[in-house]
Amino acid sequence: MKENDFCILSEQQYREFELEVANRLSELEANIKPLSEKDLNDARGYALCIIFETKSFREFAIAMMDYLGLAICPHCKAIYKELYQVAFTQKHNMLSPEIVDGVSESEMKDWFCQFVYDEILHQHEKEKLFKENIDELQFLVKEHRQSREFQKMLDFVGRFHYLAPYNAMLVEMQKPGATFVFSGRKWKKYGRRPKPNAQQLITLVNFGPVQCLFDFSDTEPIPGEMAKEETELMEMWDSGLKGIQGSIDERDLNTLIQNLPSYGVYLDDSFLASNTYGGYIKPYLKEMKVPLNKTDVVTTQARFLISVNHKQTKTEKFHTICHELGHLFCNHLSYDVRKMRTLTLKEREFEAETVAWLVCKRRGLMNPSEEYLATYSPHGEIPICSTEFILKAVTEIEKMLKDPIYASKSLWYRDDKIFKAIVEDATKKLQKMKKKKEEKLFHEEQF
Repeated sequence: MKENDFCILSEQQYREFELEVANRLSELEANIKPLSEKDLNDARGYALCIIFETKSFREFAIAMMDYLGLAICPHCKAIYKELYQVAFTQKHNMLSPEIVDGVSESEMKDWFCQFVYDEILHQHEKEKLFKENIDELQFLVKEHRQSREFQKMLDFVGRFHYLAPYNAMLVEMQKPGATFVFSGRKWKKYGRRPKPNAQQLITLVNFGPVQCLFDFSDTEPIPGEMAKEETELMEMWDSGLKGIQGSIDERDLNTLIQNLPSYGVYLDDSFLASNTYGGYIKPYLKEMKVPLNKTDVVTTQARFLISVNHKQTKTEKFHTICHELGHLFCNHLSYDVRKMRTLTLKEREFEAETVAWLVCKRRGLMNPSEEYLATYSPHGEIPICSTEFILKAVTEIEKMLKDPIYASKSLWYRDDKIFKAIVEDATKKLQKMKKKKEEKLFHEEQF
């Protein structure tokens, strides 16, 4: 703690703060339960996910206790040492097992107490930053930070796969429980029209102001038309997803992988690890080719490496890549370091996993939603997260799944001035070469 951190609190606020810290620590002590073998396996799986994001054993131990509670404290050293060889093969610096042996459990608990102390002290400041963005207000209201309410929002956005993620959230905010929402023109194709005084659901449109949609419950059959009923619509819109439920369409996976270089990402899927290991993303410099158009490429240095377990199925690989891209697109990493967000490791993992969960849900892939949320909200409240970043990340990944993305259309080009200059320079050279070639052909035709 810094001395001047206390200056922002009045005497009354400080007493309340001390009480909140004491209550939080008492609650953590009271919830210590013996860990089962399954709990320990889950802990190892989480440790594999975070090991490349932690810079020290202290940060690793705090992250493990923040996620799994104080019961994991006696196991932190053993798990860390298990991962030492894995990290060593990936050239990730870790403290040697001998140094870690010298750290006591009481010292690790002191680290975590200090972490809790700092986290609570800065919680209000963090909420204030989130409140400056109107998109976050709903999730700072107490009931929306409950895991059950957040799950409802995720399920809603996931179900409306034909709407942009952000628009799906806007619909959920305006009409919870909506089933099918379309424009008046679209409803006409289904033999229906908005009822008089129907509720207009406002959504956003690319390069336009807003668009009004109407829920099925606010429509009625058009006289003389073959009107579609709700069950028929459900069959129509779900049929495409049912065909791939449980496994990824290989075309989607291939398109996603082919577009990674345009985002400065080098993919390595040769890493062999246990089945519980997913992958990681980290800054990385390696020469690679980035497409400028259908035929031309520019050779430059990658910015990030995504490493995935070679043992994973194609669906698991898809989920892992989406999770790691979630870290990048939620600005846990960034092309511009000034845009990186300051979050706890648990908050970063929660946002990235939510991104991956939503992308998979919207493509009809199975997701263990209750178990997933429960691990991040053992006491029923999710970490503070940015729904704006989560939904923007989902939108960007879905864009990567549609068509080839060339260098000048990627976020890397937008946010990295050096890469932008490389692309523009290469494009100018190509244009000059093309012009010379055309002039040469013209002269040859003349003679």
